Amino acid sequence: MKVEDIYDLIAKTSIELGYNTDGKTMAALAKIFYEDLQIDRRIKRMTLEQVQMAFRLGVRNTKGKQQFLNITTFTWWCFQHKQRINEAIYEVETLNKNPNELEYYPKNLLK
Repeated sequence: MKVEDIYDLIAKTSIELGYNTDGKTMAALAKIFYEDLQIDRRIKRMTLEQVQMAFRLGVRNTKGKQQFLNITTFTWWCFQHKQRINEAIYEVETLNKNPNELEYYPKNLLK
């Protein structure tokens, strides 16, 4: 994962949310959030694909709430998606469910 990947994701998210965000702001957001993804122990092991899915679900599952283009929102989306991933891992490891049947089970853990 590179900071450029996060920039592209933020640019796409800006469009999806209907914001007209300037490049300088998106670059700053990308740099800050990329750093967070490197150091925050709760989300630093997420893959680019998992972060992309977190943003996709976050934008689309607003439940009537206003979504903002900021670090707090990005982090919340990742925390929510990490919980989905953890639940899928639990179901496989503890409840012996088939990992191929669980949407959010990490592909890198498939045997």
